[in-house]
Amino acid sequence: MIYLQDIYVKLAEMKIALREKLAHPYLEKYVSLPKLDEDKLLLFYAIFDEIDLSDDIKESYIITVMLVQIALDTHDNVTVEHDIDTAEFVQRQLTVLAGDYYSGLYYFMLSEVKDFKMVRALAMAIREINEHKISLYHDNHANMQSILDSLLIVETTLFNRVADLLKLNHWKLLSTNFLTYKRLSHEKFHLENEGKLPENQFYKSPFSLTFLNNACKNYFEETISLLESGFFTPEMKDLLFKRLQSIHFHETLHLKKTVEEGL
Repeated sequence: MIYLQDIYVKLAEMKIALREKLAHPYLEKYVSLPKLDEDKLLLFYAIFDEIDLSDDIKESYIITVMLVQIALDTHDNVTVEHDIDTAEFVQRQLTVLAGDYYSGLYYFMLSEVKDFKMVRALAMAIREINEHKISLYHDNHANMQSILDSLLIVETTLFNRVADLLKLNHWKLLSTNFLTYKRLSHEKFHLENEGKLPENQFYKSPFSLTFLNNACKNYFEETISLLESGFFTPEMKDLLFKRLQSIHFHETLHLKKTVEEGL
């Protein structure tokens, strides 16, 4: 039987392994180590935990797909301003190189696993994600629904492709709703707190607070419903429910503070 403490230990071990993979003496002088999205790590852990493989091979898969995610996230942090000084230009170039370096790491790890179906699934996910990132960045006249659709693809396609390959449709549905809720909740927080988008957001959002409130409510409720569906182990259900409630708590706490201050 797997207990919650066992899962926490395994997640902690994988975070250490990821940081060791990401460490590079030259890059660390100029570019800070990327943040690990612990919710995405947990979701990948949960997905691969249902596959009948040794723990070492599971960990190799999880670290590989997390490196894909980190490489994609790192490239999002590349600035696009034209009027920058030399130091900012160097920072930009090194950020690009860091993303490329992380990309090389996951290709190397996949070559060791020799899983060509997984290579294809990840390559298709990367292509689809980048296509929709380009659309989000360049299409200033897109309507709200098309932007939401593209944002959903950017946030969830990596998980969906892996879940499709492993024939785990319940994880595909849960990941889509959970990650979309998290992303929109993050955007909603910034609009309420600062009246603007996060600094590293690469697209111009058309979403109003009313839209975000309604969307967050719908995705939150759908995620809860999926967790209650019976497809998930009690331990994983408990962990994901706690993470969901934590995101929701911070969202509602700030909303209450905003209303009380009359903002």
